[in-house]
Parts: sequence; C-alpha cells; structure tokens
Amino acid sequence: MIHDYFKAFMTFLKREDKPGAVMYALKLIEENTLTIEELYLNVLAPSLIHFECEEKDEDVCIWKEHFRTSIIRTILESCYVHVLTLVKNVKPNHIKVMMLTPAFEYHEIGAIMNTHFMLLEGFDAHYIGANTPKSEILSAIRTYHPDYVALSVTNPYNLVVTKQTTDEIKRFFPEVGILLGGQAFKDPALFEHLSYTYILKDLNDLKAFGKKVSHV
Repeated sequence: MIHDYFKAFMTFLKREDKPGAVMYALKLIEENTLTIEELYLNVLAPSLIHFECEEKDEDVCIWKEHFRTSIIRTILESCYVHVLTLVKNVKPNHIKVMMLTPAFEYHEIGAIMNTHFMLLEGFDAHYIGANTPKSEILSAIRTYHPDYVALSVTNPYNLVVTKQTTDEIKRFFPEVGILLGGQAFKDPALFEHLSYTYILKDLNDLKAFGKKVSHV
C-alpha cells in the first residue's frame, strides 16, 4: 500500500509540481494515512535515491535534482510542526544532540530527517546546518554544550574533512560524543580510522541508541 503512495508522490516530482507534491505529502500526515517515519523512509527518501534524468544535457539533470531536493526540504520543514505536536507526548531523555554536515557536504536531507527522528525519540536535537566549517562546529559546541555531535555524510570524498573534524572535536571537547551517519559509512573500511562514539546506519540503530543512553 505504501508503494502506491510513493508512486503517486513521484508523479508530482516528475512534473516538477512543487505545490502538488507538498500538499500531497502533508495530506498523508494530516489524515493519519502515514506516520512521519513512514512518509520519510518510504516516500521521501526513496524519491531522492531513485532519481533518474532522461535529459542528455547534464546541466539540466543537475538543476532537476536540486529542484527535487528543494521540494523534499520544503516538505520536511512543513512537517516540523507535526513533529513538535507529537513530541509533546514523548518522554524527554535530556540528551542534547547537535546535528550537522561537515564542510563541503551539502547533502542535508538525511540530517534533517534524523533530527526529526531524534526529537520523536526524546532527544533534545538541533539541526545546525550543512557545509559547516570546523571552526563553526567548535564554536557551536562551546555555545550549546551538546552531549553528542552528529555528523551526516553522504559523499565518501568528504570523509577526509570528517576525520579532521572529529579529531578536532575530540581534541578540544573529549567529553562530547560523536555520532556518524549517512551513505558514506556503508563500508566499515572507510571509517575505521575516524574518531566516533556510535555509527547510526538506520532508524533502528537510532532507536537502540536512544534506549541505551536513556538507561545510563
């Protein structure tokens, strides 16, 4: 059944119909057809993964992909109100998490989704932004005093700057935990040299992490 909602949603994206896509996705939530988790994981995320461009001009494909991403981001920002409503019934675990993507990493949809998931699991989660330089990350840690910093990385080429970032965090803030997630961490050989506390590969990992820290 969820696949039918995905196919219907894709018809809006293929037409670059932003109003139609946003209204359709929000209707699924407002009418309790899908949960936030179901919408994000089974409709929105796959729509980005299965992007296909039939145009021969690469420049056309690039802006089409960017436009599709902007549609998804608008939906996530609109869903934030619904997330806040659900959070009222969630027991807080008083664990503060600062979510971001490191320098040169512009893929932020996963980071935004996981910030919402963390809120729904009781975390005090804050999304800082994409392409965040090391100096700004360290400044934010000094200001917000998080228990954990979560870095979302999609492009494996950005693991070099990720290592530099995690090393700096551990150097100046050894008490702060580091969470890593994103497509770049599928192969353990690529991140075994990084400083981190937990790898969160999917929502089940996040939920397990939430249960673990809640009992500490």
